[in-house]
Amino acid sequence: MMQSQPITPFVYEVVEPTTATTTVLDVVLGAVAVAGALAATAVVLGIALAGFMLAFRRLRRQDGLASGGGHGLLGLGG
Repeated sequence: MMQSQPITPFVYEVVEPTTATTTVLDVVLGAVAVAGALAATAVVLGIALAGFMLAFRRLRRQDGLASGGGHGLLGLGG
């Protein structure tokens, strides 16, 4: 009779590569970057809104409307 050899399984251990450590400086720089992006967005939106308001005011003046109350002068008096 022929004896078979015992089966030994192969064991593989998967080792993930190490990640870079996060320092306090990385966190502070990230926070400053987010705050800077928000501030820049606020400035751009503020300039855009101011431009829209100025353009709207100029268009309103070109319509012949008076600046007080939004009514026009008829010139009917003597």
